Amino acid sequence: MVTITEIAAQKVKEMQKVKKKGTAFLRIHLLNEGCSGPNFGMTLEELITEDDMIYEEYGISIIADIGLATALEGAIVDYSESNDGGGFEIRKEIIGHASGCGGSCGNCGESC
Repeated sequence: MVTITEIAAQKVKEMQKVKKKGTAFLRIHLLNEGCSGPNFGMTLEELITEDDMIYEEYGISIIADIGLATALEGAIVDYSESNDGGGFEIRKEIIGHASGCGGSCGNCGESC
């Protein structure tokens, strides 16, 4: 199961509003499989497929391909601010591995 922090959910809602995609899902997808585990990406997407699983928390619907169920088990979507800006990350504290979403996460255009 994937969870999202309250601050990350708030930031997703802000992006939905800015991008005029108020009903969009937050899709998690696999970017690559590295030596330290999977690296995930995120996009706002308006369509869901029959191969998607869906998680809902804080009014945000998170979708991912069913094939990622094991890789995402225990994952947390979070958002943090820093002096260099802010960004989303997906981390799995259960196994002590953190996976950032890569790229410029602060603006989360078509990918973040």
